[in-house]
Amino acid sequence: MEAVRALIAVVVLVLLARSARLAWRHRHISRRVWRAVRPQHVAGSVGLLAVVLATLASLLAFVPGAWIGLGSLVGLTGNAVFAPLEGVALAGGDEASGLARPPLWAVGTAMGFLVLLVALLPWLAFVEERIFREGLEQASLPRELWSALRFGLLHLIMLIPLGAALAIAVAGFIYGRIYRRAYARSRQRAAERQRAAKRSRAAEREQADPVPPGTGWPAPAPVGPTVGQSRAEAVLAATVWHTTFNTLVVVLVGVALLLEWALPA
Repeated sequence: MEAVRALIAVVVLVLLARSARLAWRHRHISRRVWRAVRPQHVAGSVGLLAVVLATLASLLAFVPGAWIGLGSLVGLTGNAVFAPLEGVALAGGDEASGLARPPLWAVGTAMGFLVLLVALLPWLAFVEERIFREGLEQASLPRELWSALRFGLLHLIMLIPLGAALAIAVAGFIYGRIYRRAYARSRQRAAERQRAAKRSRAAEREQADPVPPGTGWPAPAPVGPTVGQSRAEAVLAATVWHTTFNTLVVVLVGVALLLEWALPA
């Protein structure tokens, strides 16, 4: 089992390294996401995390088999993305070295890993939002639910239990609602700008000289965001919330590691 867990940690590091290259190439997306984060995103993510954890606890308590996942076969109890930490901060403790706490170098390495992971979160969240949320602006409720469920079940490849995947689906549904709301706001702005442009053109016609017969007025240029631009704005809005939520989880993991080092059992 130790060899399997070590292999998983290596695979995770390789995948994150590949993601890092893409994230660097599209670093403008990360900059836009971080600049858009506001206190309400943090507060909302805390509330969403509470809902997700409550859902997970209920599923594990009342649904048989909700604790089963690929990770349980190899002795992993959490998200595989944190597997490298087991071989650094956690494995540096009592069983491995006889120390009363993980060594300082191990904790420092773990903190460095978490910082780099946070730097990747906007790009990773953006990719998922493009896949699972883009195009949901006119979706029926069953399609929204199915999209959220697929989003949650995809995380089974991260070796989490089935109950955790279903709890993540709840977050996916919320991200879908955020996407739809942002899209609706963008289209409303486009409609308002279009109406304002029409009023402006009408006023210009009243003040202008008569138009020669047969020439007509030129076709108006598009005003406001297009449908594609509105979708891009909505994806970005959902990505901001998604990134904030994931960052909160990573920060809590980091705090737990620091507490384990500062307050050993």
